[in-house]
Amino acid sequence: MVNDTNICKNCNQYLRGKYCHYCGEKIVESKDFSIKTILNEAVHGFMNVDSKFLKSFKYLLFRPGKLTELYVEGIRKPFMKPIQIFLIANLLFFFFLPKSDILRIPSVYYFSVEYRANVLKEKSVATGISEQELMQLYDSKSATYSKSLVFFIIPFLALLFAFICIMKKYQFGKHVIFATHYFSFFLLFCVLLLLIPFVDGNSIFIQASIVEANFLYLFFAIKTFYQDRWIIAGIKALIGVAGCISIALIYRDLISRLSFLLIN
Repeated sequence: MVNDTNICKNCNQYLRGKYCHYCGEKIVESKDFSIKTILNEAVHGFMNVDSKFLKSFKYLLFRPGKLTELYVEGIRKPFMKPIQIFLIANLLFFFFLPKSDILRIPSVYYFSVEYRANVLKEKSVATGISEQELMQLYDSKSATYSKSLVFFIIPFLALLFAFICIMKKYQFGKHVIFATHYFSFFLLFCVLLLLIPFVDGNSIFIQASIVEANFLYLFFAIKTFYQDRWIIAGIKALIGVAGCISIALIYRDLISRLSFLLIN
């Protein structure tokens, strides 16, 4: 008869020592429920997350391409996972910049085009809802959709980088990791830039800063991760920035069309 204490409760495999050799689950002991152990685990868990958070974003912001390089090489323990970094960046972006027009087109701009304004009037007559209410509904839906569907940008960025660096013959998954880190930087940079007081309302400065910062970031990131020479990295960075802007503009337009289409 098999003793239950020798079986892993998580995967039902035989235990060898205090940890399951199959899934890594720890065997439960009475001392695990002591106040000292619980407090130690809480402190360790907090410090571990805090350390990973700070180190991950330090590398992401100030060492372009290095975080991706380390992840691909298998050095992952000290850092947060790419998707975790992206989710935090996404949360910060939409928390601090809920009305930003970087990934959506506000109604005041979207319906300033004559043919769209005419369609808005027709929809108002057909539904019996005022144009102002329709515009408010559009803004609400576009904000929601731009936030919830933003992860769809990543695979298209990965395709862009796979095309630019096609001669490297990297697995597509590596381009996905690179794109995830890059897009996370993009979102965080927008937050840091638009939180500067004198920047608000200065659209020319904002656009120029975003383009310049993304070019420089991509230049060093491509040079580090794809190991290209300076001139090649520069050319690829220029193509990358142009492609990224195009993807963002297409995304904004699709989100706007979808939002207006789904207005009741």
